Amino acid sequence: MACWNKNAAYEWSSYKTLAWPVGAWPIEDDTLYSRMRWSFAIISEILLVAELLIEVYLACENSAENPIDTYVVTASAILVFVKLILLRIRRSTLSLNISSAIQDWCSIKDTKSHEIMIQYARMARIISLSLFYSGFFAFILYMLRLLPLVSGTNERTFYLPTSCLFESISTLQYIFLTLYQIIQLFITYAGNCCTEGMFIGVTLHLCGQLQLLMIDIRRIDWRNKRGNIVEKLVVRHRQLIRLTETIEDSYNIIILAQILVSAILICVTGFGFIESLHIHDTVMTVKSAVIMFVMLLQSFLYSYAGDNLRDQSDALSFAIYDCNWCNFPPNDVRDLAFIMIKTNIPIRLTAGKFFYVTLTTFTDILKTAVSYLSALRVMTEKQAVNK
Repeated sequence: MACWNKNAAYEWSSYKTLAWPVGAWPIEDDTLYSRMRWSFAIISEILLVAELLIEVYLACENSAENPIDTYVVTASAILVFVKLILLRIRRSTLSLNISSAIQDWCSIKDTKSHEIMIQYARMARIISLSLFYSGFFAFILYMLRLLPLVSGTNERTFYLPTSCLFESISTLQYIFLTLYQIIQLFITYAGNCCTEGMFIGVTLHLCGQLQLLMIDIRRIDWRNKRGNIVEKLVVRHRQLIRLTETIEDSYNIIILAQILVSAILICVTGFGFIESLHIHDTVMTVKSAVIMFVMLLQSFLYSYAGDNLRDQSDALSFAIYDCNWCNFPPNDVRDLAFIMIKTNIPIRLTAGKFFYVTLTTFTDILKTAVSYLSALRVMTEKQAVNK
């Protein structure tokens, strides 16, 4: 943290803002206060899931809640629980990645390197802030939908679909429960978004470092005195590979869970989207569209970062071939050969070690979602004609 400057703040401040309330910011001291925030977030999500499952079990006759809301919130809370648990387990490795990224901002040597790092930091901010703002919009839209003034009723309404479970509570209990449900929903929002934000920030930062490494390799023969430069480049490549492996170990289960849940929620909210269009429910249509957009954006985020990381690692071998290696001493040529051997196995991120995460993964999810929505629209239209 000693090297935290304005460039590091530009890259990491937005992620820290969301990760701190849920105790998921890796590089802060692991104090009792931090563990209390994390424990409170975990317990809140467990209670949220338990409340919704009990509500589904009760299924009272007076309940007019949309079941799609229950599915979406339950799945999102389970995701947050999994993410916060894994982030806590991998706290030390994530701290190593983020600390290394902050240190890189303090060791910039030229303007060109600064421009490349800023370019990747800006791209990470654009993608992550798009997720943050769209997720916050869905969060606000979800709460406004349940407000009495919006719903046009004087009956008690809950931010979570728990009208059967808490049907007979007192007014004071209702006030405290409403405030706590707002906190639970915010934890669900913050836990999901901060996880994706830190991932895209760390991954695209490593892409920038790999590009800087390629530039250094191409410029080897332009320097008058090489000394141990080639050896230093080999060491730097090994460091970047280790940092990438820590991301893979920390996030492969999270990526698998996110892709599976996103695919399911896209189908569920797609059904709600088609039905709301059919009955001309504007609010439900907008809410379903926003949720589908957030799910697709989360899948795109992982796929885009994994694809960029793979492309940058593949390009290293071409950078080595482009340098003036034929005039190097045998020891330097051997060191460069080690990098080329390592680049024959491209750096890739996986979803639970089952499949690689690239843009092809995102296009497959998108095609499946569009096919499902098309088939569902045809079925809905045929059902309406038959009636």
